[in-house]
Amino acid sequence: MKVLINLICILSIVSTVFAQDEWINFSSPYPIKAAIPNGEGLLMATAGGIRYRALNADDLYTTSNGLGDQSMSAIAVSDLGVFSVSDNGVISTMLPGGSWQVLSRSYAGSNTRVIPGMAVLGGPVLVIAFEDRLSFFSLKSMTSIITVERIANISVSAFPVSAMEVRGDSLIVAAGGGIFMRKMNWEKLDSDVTLYNPDSWKIISEASNDKEPIKSIAWKDGEIKTFPTEGMRIWDKDGETRVALDTFSVFTDTDAMVAVRGKVLKDSVLYERLSVEELDASRKKVTRYYYKSIVRWVSLQPSGKAVLAGANNIFYYDGKELTELTTYKPFPIRDAYELQVLPQGGVLAASEEGFLTYYYFDGPEKRFKWKDPMPVYEGMPGIYSKNDANARAHDMKTLSVLPTGATFYHVWGEAYFLYDVLADEKAYQYISIANKDADYCMDNFTGDPNTPYMVAIASTPAPDGMGYLTTSASNKGYSLVYVDIDGTNVSCASNVGSAPFGGPMQARINEKGQWVVYVGTRAIASLDAEGGLDVFTFDPPKKQGGNIFKVDTTSRKTYSGPSTTPLDLAYEPKTGYLWMVTNSALVYWDQDENDLKTPLSTNGLNGASYTSIDVDSRGNLWVGTTAQGVYRLTPRTTSPDTLSVLHFTSRHGLLSDRIQDVAIDTVLGMVWFAHENGITRYKRDDLRGTEKNMTDEAREDVKVYPNPFRPKLQPYVSFTNVADDAVINVYNRGGKLVVSLSGEKISGGRAEWNGRMDNGNIVAPGVYQYVVRGGTKVRKGKLLIIH
Repeated sequence: MKVLINLICILSIVSTVFAQDEWINFSSPYPIKAAIPNGEGLLMATAGGIRYRALNADDLYTTSNGLGDQSMSAIAVSDLGVFSVSDNGVISTMLPGGSWQVLSRSYAGSNTRVIPGMAVLGGPVLVIAFEDRLSFFSLKSMTSIITVERIANISVSAFPVSAMEVRGDSLIVAAGGGIFMRKMNWEKLDSDVTLYNPDSWKIISEASNDKEPIKSIAWKDGEIKTFPTEGMRIWDKDGETRVALDTFSVFTDTDAMVAVRGKVLKDSVLYERLSVEELDASRKKVTRYYYKSIVRWVSLQPSGKAVLAGANNIFYYDGKELTELTTYKPFPIRDAYELQVLPQGGVLAASEEGFLTYYYFDGPEKRFKWKDPMPVYEGMPGIYSKNDANARAHDMKTLSVLPTGATFYHVWGEAYFLYDVLADEKAYQYISIANKDADYCMDNFTGDPNTPYMVAIASTPAPDGMGYLTTSASNKGYSLVYVDIDGTNVSCASNVGSAPFGGPMQARINEKGQWVVYVGTRAIASLDAEGGLDVFTFDPPKKQGGNIFKVDTTSRKTYSGPSTTPLDLAYEPKTGYLWMVTNSALVYWDQDENDLKTPLSTNGLNGASYTSIDVDSRGNLWVGTTAQGVYRLTPRTTSPDTLSVLHFTSRHGLLSDRIQDVAIDTVLGMVWFAHENGITRYKRDDLRGTEKNMTDEAREDVKVYPNPFRPKLQPYVSFTNVADDAVINVYNRGGKLVVSLSGEKISGGRAEWNGRMDNGNIVAPGVYQYVVRGGTKVRKGKLLIIH
């Protein structure tokens, strides 16, 4: 036992030292695509990973736990283990302790999707139904046995699989309204030479385009039962359990309602009210209302208890009452599409559904967490207080955060909103041309005074940190808009843009104290429009009476480059280069040049479709893509034309390879990525901003750990929170210099020493003196080295 405890301590120390890079996923586990009973709850394949939900358990597994992809289509369980299949066909298995391991990516490159819920286990064989084929995967050899495109007399691409069931040595498949069956020797299936032969399948009932699809299969008294709706139907001694997407007209139609062990559940939360327009006997159009169940999976528990789930809802039934289990508390929003870093560290996220939330350190709980979501504006109907599909369709970047935490946001077609997010304050300003009393200067894109419609694609903090800059679209050329921190002063440089739409924005102060504002331009709102770059240079508002009304087109220079739409901008202050991504190009602008330029050498950067860009404190560019994850690009100090490339994907820990936005947090040393159904946090020591290290403004003092240091067991001792220009010297008891660390040996405010001399030998055990000189400070201390 003593040896075991010592080993645990050693492993703990080593893992702490190595914990420099850390991937964490925050995912919204919806919609649910498939579920199976497991223990006291349901194990579910969702668009945000694999989720296990019971009354007293809520666990979510994503790529940071080893899953091979974000969005899962199917889940299967047997004595061999738990297996998941992603939308793209990546197969993973659950390991003891809750981590996952990818078994195969062989199906992932086929550009065809797994049909949700269509994966079943037959002994050591996983059968997967894709949109155009049926695949058999061996869990013994971890290889594909065969893929078939025809079964019996049908093509699986013409009649996709709609239900599938394993019953002993039989595989039953429903497709095109027909039922097909084949006997399988599951243990020896890899040697079944007739498996490829469609004629080896038995036709139970013919498929036809005229037939109603079979969506679920069940067994009653040893006989197969088929149903036209998705769901689960179970018959046992206690009666029928029916959890299916059936419809009914009135609550007396109990045959189509949810039932658990013979007891019909009439709770209204289990049903949605829908409508359809029909013609009555007199050919008059009438509206018919009906109800539909929202749950389709069930895990039956003893004493009449159950866990019920549908695509977007989960409930616990205790035999009498229902308890809602839907909310996933660790990450409270769905469809995050835009990110902005907060001044104290952490990130603010905006969702398509009209909510804001932020990641912060909770002092009383002593941990980081997400804040409960705040609606964009509670005073408006839901449809008008969210960007919804406009967010991604136009790649909106309208969220801006000032050093005080004050925040700006825009809802497409409606208004600008101002918040004090960190104070949990609701919108304190609602700025819209619909407010006739305010006489705002922004453009009405429709031109119709009876239909006010404001459009902004992006915003940016004013360079003095005391307000915001945005645009309003107009066919006369977009207007540049300045809003002060309180929202009491709104001014416009009307129709100064070179195009109808202003896109992504950046702003800075030049050496003359003037504001320099960069605006990517768009001919139309869509992402495939022609575009360019407008650069405005003008005196700050405080020198113009507090507004920008006098700014005109003489303050603007326009630059051309790739003809596609600019999607995001990043300004690198050390070199003065402005970087831009379009759908298909990465370009930069040098103030001494007349055009936007494409880097000449980008070895390792394959042809990707870009979405977003940000720059870290080292000058590295982090570029998000639509399907290839993230690239970190490091320009040479002498030229932006040569970039070294690092590539990160879901295999490294990204929640998904689809990136919507990127944000660099230099306070906490993190880079954040927004995905369709969640957010990834990637922590790296070299992302921390170091300009304040070893000064009076430093957030943390110099730290040296582990101390004592055991070089035979631990890889290195770390010196953190040091200045970039620091010199770290370590002396022995006799005052002799043992090692000196500086220059390239310091990265991200961190240096490491392996406890060895130049000849490779470990230094003698004892007490050593370290001296760190950098910034405006000197730090001294003792380091104990133990063999």
